[in-house]
Amino acid sequence: MKTVIDLDDELLERARLELGTKSKKDTIHAALRLVAERSERLEAVRELLAIDRDWTGLLEDDKTPRGTRDAA
Repeated sequence: MKTVIDLDDELLERARLELGTKSKKDTIHAALRLVAERSERLEAVRELLAIDRDWTGLLEDDKTPRGTRDAA
């Protein structure tokens, strides 16, 4: 569906950089997807927090390469 809307160019550019998208359309779709899936991510976090585990040092035990840890 095509819709004509006024967009905040600065905000769109910030979102594009954050999401790593190339076009306005890709940026808007990625942002909408991120918001639409938010409740699923929150539920997953709640489930993880409900697990009886000591989460201390989780990042230190993580096998993720150092350069990509801060990207999340």
